Amino acid sequence: MSALDRRRHLLRIGKAAGRRAESGGMRFLALLCATASLAVGLAAFVVVHASYAGQESREAARGPVDRVVRPDLPAAAVWEKGYDSLQGSGQFPVFFISPLTADAPLPPGVREWPEPGEAVLSPALLRSGASEKIAERYGRLAGIIGEEGLADPEERAVYVRPLREPTPVTEGPDQNVIVGYGQDLGQGRNAAGASQDYKAQWVFQSMVAGLLLLPAVVLLTVAVRSGSQARDRRTALIAVLGGSARDRALIAVGEAWRATCWGGVLAFLPILGSLVVSYRLPWVGFTLSLTDTQRALVPLLLAPLCAVALVLVVAVVADQVSRRPGRSTRPAAARRSPVLWAVLCPVMILVAVRGPDFVTPGTSAYTLINWCGVAGTLATLPAAVAVGTSKLGGLLARAGRSWGRPGLLVAGQRASSHPRPIARMTAGVVVALTLLVQIVAWQGLFGSQAQAAEATKARIGSSALVVRPGGPTDSASVSSFLRESLQGAAALALVSPPGAEQLVFTGPCESLKLMHLPCPASVTRLEGVPRDPRVRELIQWYGDVAVQRGDVAEAAASADAQGLVMLSPEREDLSVPAIKRAAYRAFPTGAHVDSIGAEWLPVAVSNRDQGRWIALLGLVGIGILAAAAGFGGLTEMLRHGKALAPLSVLTGNRGFFWNIAAWTVFVPLMLAALVGEFVGVWIAGPTTANGASFVSGTFLALSAAVVGVLSLLLWLWGATLAVRQAADWRPRGD
Repeated sequence: MSALDRRRHLLRIGKAAGRRAESGGMRFLALLCATASLAVGLAAFVVVHASYAGQESREAARGPVDRVVRPDLPAAAVWEKGYDSLQGSGQFPVFFISPLTADAPLPPGVREWPEPGEAVLSPALLRSGASEKIAERYGRLAGIIGEEGLADPEERAVYVRPLREPTPVTEGPDQNVIVGYGQDLGQGRNAAGASQDYKAQWVFQSMVAGLLLLPAVVLLTVAVRSGSQARDRRTALIAVLGGSARDRALIAVGEAWRATCWGGVLAFLPILGSLVVSYRLPWVGFTLSLTDTQRALVPLLLAPLCAVALVLVVAVVADQVSRRPGRSTRPAAARRSPVLWAVLCPVMILVAVRGPDFVTPGTSAYTLINWCGVAGTLATLPAAVAVGTSKLGGLLARAGRSWGRPGLLVAGQRASSHPRPIARMTAGVVVALTLLVQIVAWQGLFGSQAQAAEATKARIGSSALVVRPGGPTDSASVSSFLRESLQGAAALALVSPPGAEQLVFTGPCESLKLMHLPCPASVTRLEGVPRDPRVRELIQWYGDVAVQRGDVAEAAASADAQGLVMLSPEREDLSVPAIKRAAYRAFPTGAHVDSIGAEWLPVAVSNRDQGRWIALLGLVGIGILAAAAGFGGLTEMLRHGKALAPLSVLTGNRGFFWNIAAWTVFVPLMLAALVGEFVGVWIAGPTTANGASFVSGTFLALSAAVVGVLSLLLWLWGATLAVRQAADWRPRGD
């Protein structure tokens, strides 16, 4: 036999061995899922990098180049940058552009110059701002920004040509004259938009590694060791017959290559789809740019191939490592009982939940005690699960004996006598879900100022709005804004005189009295606690406050002005979109219009968005871990299938295998999901006490549903295999 024929023969032996193994079908599916999971995880790495690289290149292409950088080029346009926001979302950039020449270059994505008083909006901004009539806010709608001018397809951005052309400034920090766009002309100014709402690239890569690749590695470990006892016997036989390590490797490849190749094909389908159409990811609302994925064509196509090669290598290495010398006849040391660690688990939960009560909330000690309790809970949970499994198994066995249910009796007796397999299967799911809930909850810890702003808005709503013009203004512009925007509301100017450590409310007596304030002719510091809650909120955010009678327009246009505060007479909510429309008509570069302290809210929005990414990736990771746990449990059950097969003769039916599979796989996994969520939410109590948690009922329900669907499918499949295995059993004196 030639060497080539020998290799082919060994591959065929491995293929036949995989088919005829007790858990061959189980291992086939486990390897397929592991390969697909690894391929998707590797592709996710590539997509994250490609998305960030694409955002950076497009932002660099639209970055304006100041004339001071390229004085050899003629002045082309006036370019200024501002920010705006929609209610309940983060900020987005507003680019104010005005051409200085007839042939001034256009920004990327803008097809023609808008007329004065017109704007060009991104598609995502038009969709998300439809309820606020965003198409009318900046003037007439002149067009839509093309994808080449957006950092990503879901970026919200707008180019505005002011109704009143701004004054060109070529010197000093306020220079606004540019010669063009893009790094080809020189070092461009920062035109960041969507990317400022995202964390650094390494943060997303870490999430992919921890929430996708790590569970895939766990599933791969379970898959390659499925049916290991039969393969260990085969490996020993091959060694006795003189087979080499290469021969064993070829047999291992023959056993695994079909499953891994199908797993690669399964993962290739969504990867191929991302190269053809733009995906909009659920939950997070992010759309993968088709341009970015097509630029990463080669790495994306290599991801399934690398996953297939990696799984085959691991399968071969695991088969080689499993060949151990004969077991020693020396007594083995007894394993330590997990009871002590199980007893510590409720103690750690108590430390996590009640320990922070002994220190001041919001301090470092408060958070540290909670985190120490969480770490202790995660370390002792597996032991508690093992002890609980043993105790529950005893109860099930007694119930099966009393009710005459052989399936319940066998499953309970096995769980009581051998709790470790079920504990190993469920502990990973319990710990993973508990940790995932903690990570999502911890997102609400960051941004205490944003939480305070949310609390302020909850108390007074939009009955008081702070208006800050986007640049220097004059009294005529302020008067025009007030005429169009007041509509029954009152206004006060916020002035901070040089050297003064207080904010002066300046306005007519009618507006001051509306807030139960005095109306002195000179600056007078407020004493006592103000009656109006809106004044109390302003003092909380801006410090000491004084009042003075005066003209609002002149005070708001002075060099010391800090903006305006709009007040509702009946403390009803003012229309933020309407006031913003008036501001963009009156002021050359618009104005920031927000509730008191709302400038801190974008921090909370960024953390909320990252929490959604963690939840999305975490759900996928939990599904992979649940699959790994289920495969491990079913493999353990099928490994003892021959020992249980005679029971079908004693009981007269094979239906009890369905009960055994249910109590071995379905019920433990569902209990693991519920316990993991319950413990996770419980010990996250101190973290979420301020109401800033991103752990929602929808997230918990989806997590339980993912585990439930997988455990149901594995139960049905495992029970079918067990019944089929019992049907093939014949008594042979064993």
